[in-house]
Amino acid sequence: MNSTESQERRELSAFDIGCVVIGGIIGVGIFFTPKAVAAAVDSPQQVMLAWGLGGLLAVLGALVFAELSLRVPGHGGVYRYLESAFGRTTAFLYGWANWLVIQAGALGVVALVLVDHLERVVMPEVSWAAGAKVAIAASLMVGFTLINVLGLRVGKRVQNALIVLKVAALAFLVWLAWVHPASGVPEPLPEPSGRSMPAMLAAAMLPVLFATGGWQQGSFVAGAAKNRRSVPIGILGGVAVVIVTYMTVNLAYLDLLGFEKARTSPAIGAAAAEVALGAGGGRILAGMVVISAAGILNTICMAPPYVLYAMAQQGCFPKAFGKLHPRFHTPVLGVLGQGLWGVLLLLGVHAFVTWRGDGNTTDSLDFVCNGVVFVDWLFYGLCGLALLVLRRRDPAAQGRVPLGGVVGFLFAFGALVVTVGAFWTKAHASATGAVLVLLGLVVRRWLR
Repeated sequence: MNSTESQERRELSAFDIGCVVIGGIIGVGIFFTPKAVAAAVDSPQQVMLAWGLGGLLAVLGALVFAELSLRVPGHGGVYRYLESAFGRTTAFLYGWANWLVIQAGALGVVALVLVDHLERVVMPEVSWAAGAKVAIAASLMVGFTLINVLGLRVGKRVQNALIVLKVAALAFLVWLAWVHPASGVPEPLPEPSGRSMPAMLAAAMLPVLFATGGWQQGSFVAGAAKNRRSVPIGILGGVAVVIVTYMTVNLAYLDLLGFEKARTSPAIGAAAAEVALGAGGGRILAGMVVISAAGILNTICMAPPYVLYAMAQQGCFPKAFGKLHPRFHTPVLGVLGQGLWGVLLLLGVHAFVTWRGDGNTTDSLDFVCNGVVFVDWLFYGLCGLALLVLRRRDPAAQGRVPLGGVVGFLFAFGALVVTVGAFWTKAHASATGAVLVLLGLVVRRWLR
């Protein structure tokens, strides 16, 4: 096959796309984030309200991306949507940030979280050295990268298996809460904090919305969908599974721990598992985190490389990244470029932390990731506006979402709120992230 188009294979069904979406959203955060949400409000009802509002924004985002995937088909997702509406410079800045920090930083953080919990599963009495943990994390990143070099057929099978295990593990936790005998003693109502409802929800929504992002992962590999409808169906179906999972898991936490323990437990997932299963519950929960983290690692190694592929095809990245392997039919340089850059970032940050002699690698990588959270959501908001722009250009296009203009506006507004909140709470990290993203303008000029 001589042309890139002839080498592309339609490997992914709506179920496969949905698994990519679930893998991109449900991460290790569901085992920790609910504590921060509960601590920000005054009642269990407000906890569920915050998660419900987060689910609503996730639905809006899914609807926006569902219509965009029909209007702008092909690999690349967010990059292609921004390029179609606002031009290549805006799209390049997204692709640059997505490759340089967003995905690579997340890859390192999740790999280290996986290793931390693998230690609790395999050798809970022994503490592994920091250098050994980094080496194991880097090896896992290389392993998942090589799996996805072998083709989407191999990558999707690994992805689907991990996602089914992940959702089953969380369903098991919900089932434990359902069968666990109630104490029979009503929990006393907490003392009101005196904060206003809008202030509490604003504080609670930030961790909720960070935990509900990730539907864009399915759009990255849209060019491999078996048909055009597979992408929007997969995105909407995946988000629906996530919302049901998040709501039921949070109800399980509140049922097993009660509101006061839920808001004060350092590791809410482990605490809930120990209530239901006894002393060994923490170890079982650690196994759940390992499975969940493995699913995210495979998602990152599978989907984001297609952003580099789309960029290269339009001359915004080195041309070699826009070619598919003649046998595996994958953008091999994109997959290697995403995965191995993540390894180099992890090793570089670890070397810097070791040289300084203070802090730890996970916190330092987390700082880097936090630095572009506000930028990431800014680009999501631009996708909402992109839908409005493309609707105005071609009002008769097929696949229009009902009330799509309102949906696009509400999603853009919600993303703006997250962006401002992220900058407000993490100003130093966000300023650093802004510098890294704007550095892309220099790189863009050099590549041209």
